[in-house]
Amino acid sequence: MAASQGALFALLGWARYATFHNETFDLAFYTRIAWGLVRGDFWEPMVNAHVYGLHLSPMLVPLGALGWLTDTRMVLIAAQAAAFALAAFPLARIGARHFGSMGAILAAVTWLFYPNLGHVAGYEMHPGSMAVLPLGYIALAIDSGDRRAFWLGAIGVLLCREDLALVVFGASVVFAFQHREHLRLAGLTAGLTVAYALFFFLYLHPAHAPEAGSLQLHFGRFGGSLGEVVLYLLSHPGELLAHLSTPERLGYLPKVLAPLALLPLLRPKWFLPIAPLLAINLISEWPTTTDLDVHYLTPALPFLVAGAIDGAGRLATHRAIVLPTLAAATLIGHVIAGGTPLALDFDAEVFSPDQRTVGAERITAAVPADASVQAPYAFLPHFAERRRLIRASSPESNAAYYVLDAQHRRAYAGREDLIRTFEEPPVRDWMARDDHRLVIAEGDYLLLQRGFHPRDGIGGRAVVGRTDPEGGQALCACLAVLDARLEEEELILHFAARSSCPSDLAIRMGTEDRPPRVDLLFAGWLSPVHLRRGDLVVSRHRLGASLRSSITTDGLRVGAIRQSGARPAHADPNSVPVSLE
Repeated sequence: MAASQGALFALLGWARYATFHNETFDLAFYTRIAWGLVRGDFWEPMVNAHVYGLHLSPMLVPLGALGWLTDTRMVLIAAQAAAFALAAFPLARIGARHFGSMGAILAAVTWLFYPNLGHVAGYEMHPGSMAVLPLGYIALAIDSGDRRAFWLGAIGVLLCREDLALVVFGASVVFAFQHREHLRLAGLTAGLTVAYALFFFLYLHPAHAPEAGSLQLHFGRFGGSLGEVVLYLLSHPGELLAHLSTPERLGYLPKVLAPLALLPLLRPKWFLPIAPLLAINLISEWPTTTDLDVHYLTPALPFLVAGAIDGAGRLATHRAIVLPTLAAATLIGHVIAGGTPLALDFDAEVFSPDQRTVGAERITAAVPADASVQAPYAFLPHFAERRRLIRASSPESNAAYYVLDAQHRRAYAGREDLIRTFEEPPVRDWMARDDHRLVIAEGDYLLLQRGFHPRDGIGGRAVVGRTDPEGGQALCACLAVLDARLEEEELILHFAARSSCPSDLAIRMGTEDRPPRVDLLFAGWLSPVHLRRGDLVVSRHRLGASLRSSITTDGLRVGAIRQSGARPAHADPNSVPVSLE
């Protein structure tokens, strides 16, 4: 069961990556760190910071070494899936201690089918999520008194992420109270983990932190540092209470415990190690931290599953009811919200190739392996094994290549709303620059290369010759339409450029005086800014059967429009009739 679920987790993670459906940059972020660490590169370019100012995850070094031999992204995805699968074994041993072989199976089912894991495995990769394996052994140590499992688990957790030292500290306290014979080991572990955490939070992080990190994203309203956040919350109890009283926060714990039949409530000790994680999730202002399917919850799950088994042990006299109830609660939770093909909320589209995938693959293959690139999230994992990689959401970095996401052009194709969308002006501004050429336009994506004029790129193919700039029928001061013809599903328009045009210039086409169909000129591949007086330019537009029939019957009219929805100038015509060849 663990092997099959582990394989499924790995396949989901790999399928999302391979089809370019990553929606955050976490996989790329940790791939770049792992790739850089084994090459002596300690600078992370996407957040522009030294790795010592980010999360400390030493386990990325051996994974990066494996990635050097194969593929770092594949190694990280597989390692996370393996950690999820293998964590079933220490938890199964807890189940076996309480209920025999049936308890082992129950614990494995409760862990492997808890609704969170499928979503996290099939979304991104996080070293903190991989900590579930050593955390599972710490849970086993608390339950059984296994000294070796405790200290090996503690080391494993700290190798995954430094902030999980708080969980190890809480686990040390519980371990000490449960097994007094190991008090010295528990005390030493607690002391070392606190020292490790303080060294990071008080020295390494302040000295190397990026200008804007996750602390600001999650707690920026409360302060700019960990100390400021804690002090603010302690000094504003009313505001904290109001923050925790929102519906999504009041329902957080019931939602988390429902797939465990609320049984951890019968053994409160299991909440102590994970109290910092749950508190952070409740206090955080990030919109998704209280969702069931996010990685913020994942490190808490080994203790919650152990708590459910231990809680069921308190009702051992009713095991014939309690054990099936726990299994049913977990499996029903998985069916409702498990994020795998067994669940109702499974979104097959984000794991399947689509029209964007082919274009993204072509663009990825076109960027040289040693070139710097700035790109949207979906591309970042594919570009992660290189020196310079920048998010498209970051300020311009002077990268050699820039990937634009223009999917809004397909979503709003033919509609006047296109030129007024939130997404179009930034794309339009990039296309209007004179220092980048368009080298690939495939699907929803545009690949720009720095250092060339746009007319040298594929947009320049719209310029097919020279013509009399005063010829044709003027649409506006800078552009006149010469002729038009229909070729199967395409309307082909020829224009004479009288001067450079505004970057937001688009055209209307149809049969009315103010035709409702609005298209970008030259498919949006060449900005009207780059037209020159006397250019003969061609613009191709795919038409639907209805519009094609109307134009053939009633005649074609073409006009110019700007982002405001108005004509370029008050005296310009709404449209002019154009004869079809």
